[in-house]
Amino acid sequence: MFRFEGPADHRRIRDTLTAGGYDDQGVTEVLGLNPSTLIAKKLPPLLRRTAGGSPLETLVRLFLLGVRVGRAQATAALGPMDLGWWAAGGLVTVHGDEVEATVQLCPYQSLIVAFDFHRRGGGPLPPEHVMGIGASSLTLAGLTVRGPDGSALDLGTGNGFQAFLAAQHSERVVATDRNPRAVEMAAFNVELNDLDAVECREGDLFEPVAGETFDLIVSNPPFVVAPDDGLYFLHSGMQGDEVCRTIARRAPHHLSEGGYCQFLANWTAVAGQDWRDRLAGWFDGTGCDALVLRRGTNAPDEYAATWIERDEGEAFERSFDAWMDYYADLGVESIDSGLVTMRRSGGGTPWFRAEDSPDTMTFPAGTDLLGRFAAEDFLAAHPGDDALLATRFRLAYDVRLDQQLVAADGGWALLGSQLRRTHGLHWSGGVDVDGAALLARCDGTETMGALLTDLAESVGPDAGASPSVWPATVRRLVACGFLVPVPGC
Repeated sequence: MFRFEGPADHRRIRDTLTAGGYDDQGVTEVLGLNPSTLIAKKLPPLLRRTAGGSPLETLVRLFLLGVRVGRAQATAALGPMDLGWWAAGGLVTVHGDEVEATVQLCPYQSLIVAFDFHRRGGGPLPPEHVMGIGASSLTLAGLTVRGPDGSALDLGTGNGFQAFLAAQHSERVVATDRNPRAVEMAAFNVELNDLDAVECREGDLFEPVAGETFDLIVSNPPFVVAPDDGLYFLHSGMQGDEVCRTIARRAPHHLSEGGYCQFLANWTAVAGQDWRDRLAGWFDGTGCDALVLRRGTNAPDEYAATWIERDEGEAFERSFDAWMDYYADLGVESIDSGLVTMRRSGGGTPWFRAEDSPDTMTFPAGTDLLGRFAAEDFLAAHPGDDALLATRFRLAYDVRLDQQLVAADGGWALLGSQLRRTHGLHWSGGVDVDGAALLARCDGTETMGALLTDLAESVGPDAGASPSVWPATVRRLVACGFLVPVPGC
């Protein structure tokens, strides 16, 4: 794929890009958008924005937009090395008076990440296609719990993106993939970004790391539930959602004590079984606590149409029918998607939680997920209501109360109130006036039991919710990060 000769050549590539202003800031200023969001944008307006002929505009056209540029412009942008050097190394091809990039080079923060262009030319993707930094990549990156870690594993690394982020807080990182082209691409990116801590290995799932354990495992696996269409980055070759179940079952053998495994997943919902109950079986006997946040659910026909959009006409109809027959054979009623976070538990009974995630999130949110695990630990250590109500809590710093008012009788009447969090996972829920007043008093000075007693005395026996439901409500507020136990309680 690439034929550059060692660190000096990779430094020359980076120096050339840096001299041309080819970084996050420069590209964003030229295009008016972040380069990681490029895949969803139409080409004509982007070509208009890069029509000035400057070295940076030429680099953007060449390595981001994937269009041919004039030989003279390329020579000016890629100097001081001549075009022959770039072509011999495998990053560009020369077609007479025009030059074309062989791969996309995407700036992301301090990184430059190479991967294959998305459907350039409109033809079908080859099986060994290496996908770019897409929405799923950024979602996983934004939700990853981050160290410091001694060691990390990026399972199904693709271009290496997750491994490179893990290298920022890990002493060593192993990046694996069953696609030889992906391993080669990731290895090139390692050299391009001078990431000595990252080692790339070829092999399926955990085979390349037999006998090794890690403090963090991350994976954006080929989770698409479909007949095998031959694309490495989409399909594992396993039936249904088996690749995700396999990761859940095998990851604990490669986790250090207290280590985390996080992976994006698609899973099937089948008739007669709640999706939570079905997923609970994935984690039985693993020795891991597990939190599953469901981000969406799709009917089989919608799901199939989304993934086979590359086909047209009769080819689409044939593929669609094959996918629908496949779902019928498996008894699939819907396909869900979300994030799985596992932690190798050091003691006690491992817990399992599965729920719909909040509608919105602010990245990075990994710290918030760590907070969720800490909250579940606290709740497990305080199983009885008495212990819970004897605890002092403080309201989290990012909690906001939104009130909706309606005009009535010449004034404003309260229509409803919503409690919400503004950082990390944006959990939210309705709250009445009395509940809001109680939460405002949660400053860590009084126990929850004392606050609830005061509330009961002030509202009287016939107002508000029954005291019997308060402990369950408090537990939910703790789990979602609204209430934080005061240390020492």
